[in-house]
Amino acid sequence: DPTPAPAGRPESTAPAAGGRASYIGAEDDIPDEDDPDLEESALSGHDLIVRELGATVIEEFQHE
Repeated sequence: DPTPAPAGRPESTAPAAGGRASYIGAEDDIPDEDDPDLEESALSGHDLIVRELGATVIEEFQHE
């Protein structure tokens, strides 16, 4: 029976100090058939911020 974390302190899923992170095998690093293609979903910069955070450009400045 796990003991709940004290109020005000979120539970940590990170390994303890000096502990090792869990091993991820090569079979877990292979994309599944239903995974989206990287080329279709690879956004960066402005487009990524708009998609993920719903950002809106208020004004753009032209640097000289």
